[in-house]
Amino acid sequence: MNSRDIISLKKEILQNLSKRQLKDAFESLMKLTINTQDWKISETLSELETNYKFMLHYLFEGVEDPERESVYNNLLRSLYELADDSADELLRIESSNVFYEKYRINSLKNGTVSGYTSQLKDVADSIALVDLLEDGEEKTNKKRELAVKRERIASDIFNMVFVSPRADVNDFNDYISFITNFSLPVREKSLFLSAITLSLFHRFDFRKIQVLMQASALDNIQLRARAIVGLVVVMQMYDVRWSLYPELQSQLDTLSEKPEFKKAVLRTIIQLIRSRETEQITKKIKEEILPEMMKFNNLAGRKLNMDELMGGDSDFSEKNPEWQKELEESGLGKKLQEYSNLQMEGADVFHSTFSGLKNFSFFSDMGNWFLPFDPSYSEFSTLFPEEKKSALLQAAVVDSGHMCNSDKYSFCLSLLQIPATQREMMLGRMGAESEEIKQLQKEAKEMNPAIDEEVVSNQYIQDLYRFFKLNPYRNSFYDIFRLSLNFYDKKSIAPLISNIEDMKKIALYCFDKNNFGEALNIFNRLIAIDNQSDDIWQKVGYCRQMINDLGGALDAYLQADLLKPNDSWIIKRIAQLYRSQKQPELSLEYYKKAAKLTPDNINIELNIGHCYLELNDYEQALNTYFKVELLDSKGVKAQRPIAWTAFLQKKYDLAQKYYSRILTGKPTVHDYLNAGHVEMCMGNKKEAVEYYKQALYQDNDFELFQMLFDADRVTLINHGVDERIFPYLFDQIKYKMG
Repeated sequence: MNSRDIISLKKEILQNLSKRQLKDAFESLMKLTINTQDWKISETLSELETNYKFMLHYLFEGVEDPERESVYNNLLRSLYELADDSADELLRIESSNVFYEKYRINSLKNGTVSGYTSQLKDVADSIALVDLLEDGEEKTNKKRELAVKRERIASDIFNMVFVSPRADVNDFNDYISFITNFSLPVREKSLFLSAITLSLFHRFDFRKIQVLMQASALDNIQLRARAIVGLVVVMQMYDVRWSLYPELQSQLDTLSEKPEFKKAVLRTIIQLIRSRETEQITKKIKEEILPEMMKFNNLAGRKLNMDELMGGDSDFSEKNPEWQKELEESGLGKKLQEYSNLQMEGADVFHSTFSGLKNFSFFSDMGNWFLPFDPSYSEFSTLFPEEKKSALLQAAVVDSGHMCNSDKYSFCLSLLQIPATQREMMLGRMGAESEEIKQLQKEAKEMNPAIDEEVVSNQYIQDLYRFFKLNPYRNSFYDIFRLSLNFYDKKSIAPLISNIEDMKKIALYCFDKNNFGEALNIFNRLIAIDNQSDDIWQKVGYCRQMINDLGGALDAYLQADLLKPNDSWIIKRIAQLYRSQKQPELSLEYYKKAAKLTPDNINIELNIGHCYLELNDYEQALNTYFKVELLDSKGVKAQRPIAWTAFLQKKYDLAQKYYSRILTGKPTVHDYLNAGHVEMCMGNKKEAVEYYKQALYQDNDFELFQMLFDADRVTLINHGVDERIFPYLFDQIKYKMG
């Protein structure tokens, strides 16, 4: 049985269990367990099936059993765990997945949590002794040696916990002891929690989840934020199993009594939703902002320093106004403002910048993708020397809330590639901004006291994003950023975010980020609670329109119209949807209502004309289009509708006059085609052929031309054109084309 077969069979078993099709699950599990050649597993499975058969027997014999549901849930629980463990046992031998490779390596070591704890304490004691030495080369070298040793221990801890088997009570106690040990550094405890989280992403383990829940109540912001982020994702992944573990729900209920925990869960969910726009932001920066900057730099570089463009104390009003005009006309100013707004919101604007800087050997160690940034990292001794602390680097990197930990390491490792003198010059140019950065951070904290926790949580999600998108082993992991955002469909998560204000906040955030399916799901729940909000009905309508459920959108807008009559925006949407549903009479009724609310609106009048046209009321359509022509200062919006309506009314002279105007502008294939139709109906065959030839030139595709022509064939016949001429006409056009 190869890896693919094992994974496929496990997936089949899990699907059967989730659908509660236990007989099928037993059969598939038997195939899996036979291959393990472990008689204990096979015996356990056989015993579980026997118990299930007895349960079914008593059920259908009419025997009442108050414990039946509990027994059934425990059976399911055992089957899930058996499927996980059996598949893991087989894959440890067969699979080249990085998890199993690391498992095989780790099995050769004898590391324990308590053993690594002692090693870390020894390193801490040694560092304390070295700190007593006088500053100099010996002290620097010893500190670097100890830093390297500490990093190696941390890496071993991470790998050990990541590939650890299902935790028993002793493991659980060791894990809790480690994360609550005051003598251990936060850096290693943070890494430990990330290893537990990554282990859970690989395989469900209720005791490891309990560790995350305990860590979610710790005082340290760094540890608490990591635990809550991990917990939310794990609940997303394993919601189907959650009800089988009442001990987990009980612990979660206790946590939920604290308002801060529920706020943190809400914040994490919004940040996870925000992470979905990272690829879009990256694309926008690469394809729009950077090319515009390069283009603008070439055009205006001599006049306007780009440093001034990006920030500082510059005042454009003191310079040539033409320069500011160039910036505005280029569209770059607007794009940079949009970029700035995204950054202030906490969006991941640096992913595109640092995605190419993950090839340092530092990132070959999996644990380093999750390492909290620490200036005392062994390679940074020249960047953050003890005797000469860099206030600038401290402010720009260490204290930065905009860069995640992973990017901070990339930035500092990149700095090390630059000669020291050039590095100092570059940092000097940034120096003026360090105080400004500190001031902004101070102001932000005053406005939002919880910003530290918000920043730490956001940075950690960005660290996770880089790991799942950029790490060299990413194909060995299921990408958690592809999980559905349907948090309200998760029975474990929904109660934590089910008050109306939280629901509105998440729905509006999804709506703002164009996640219309997810937003609609929540708006529908809000409607079920209170169906008297016109605003929510409007948003339901808009979401449905965006996912192409036009009938549902129309129903929602009609509800909104009942609650808020005479709202121009709602009425225009209803009119638009009736028209798209091929109901021009109703569409016309609503466009007329809209016209009363906003008289002389060009677009509304134009649509009124279109409705009349679709109702074959050509006279009214033409009069409406003439009104549009009077309202439109440029007088071009109504030209095509007037020309076509005049043609349909057989007012060929009028149609000819308007098509001649249209053809002097930016004519389309339809314009030439319609101008040809007018000439054909007027008996001007030569002129018609010339226009048809021009229509064909637009795409050089005769089949497309013939398809467009055939769409108007009946109209031409109704206007008196002899259909026998069409074959001759097409041949003449072909000859004229050469």
